[in-house]
Amino acid sequence: MKKLLLVMIVAAATQIQGFAAISVDQTTSPAVLQNKGFSAQTTDIVNVSKARANGLEYYTPDEEAYKQQNKFVRFWRKLYVYTDPAAEDYSFYHHNTTTTPSYQDL
Repeated sequence: MKKLLLVMIVAAATQIQGFAAISVDQTTSPAVLQNKGFSAQTTDIVNVSKARANGLEYYTPDEEAYKQQNKFVRFWRKLYVYTDPAAEDYSFYHHNTTTTPSYQDL
């Protein structure tokens, strides 16, 4: 009788769900990604990808601040970025990549 009861308890315990499922929204949230050791740039890329999949535009706070600058400041910033390729131009993941420079880069 004890064996049968033990077998029934073990069988019932294996049938119980763990309820530990994590949704995609939870695994791709910026807090979870940064807690797992990903960089802020990676979390921005994930957020841009999610926004594009939903048909929305997403810009980081740095990009929003850059877009609000006046035309004179943006021109000098673009000129600086054009001459120094290592500088951040806040267009990462927001443009079509071309391999040849043109006047539209300024």
